[in-house]
Amino acid sequence: MNCLLISNPQCNETKQLLEYLQSQHVLVETITEAIVGIEKAQEQHFDVIVMDAKPKGIKIDKAIRLLKGCIPNARIIVHTNENSKRLEANVRKEQIYYYHINSFGMQDLTTAVATALGIKIITH
Repeated sequence: MNCLLISNPQCNETKQLLEYLQSQHVLVETITEAIVGIEKAQEQHFDVIVMDAKPKGIKIDKAIRLLKGCIPNARIIVHTNENSKRLEANVRKEQIYYYHINSFGMQDLTTAVATALGIKIITH
């Protein structure tokens, strides 16, 4: 199992998710830019891709389409601090695995990632 994490590494949610994935022995690639993630997806298979809804340098819907073009079966989870109807509609039209609003809490995101990877869900 492996996971591509495209997000700000200083973000609290990213840090917590990374710690959880490492505790579950999931191979994780962490990057900050969606373009670099797309390049990695062309070279390597990822079971799950977790990304911020506002990636640097590219619109989220285009980033999702490009990632799906590289790895059609990857489960893509998008998370955001600032939700809007327009953002959510743009993301959901790309038929992602899960859309997470960070205010729902870390447990919700962790559960979604664990389910997507088929690993043990740890509750805090």
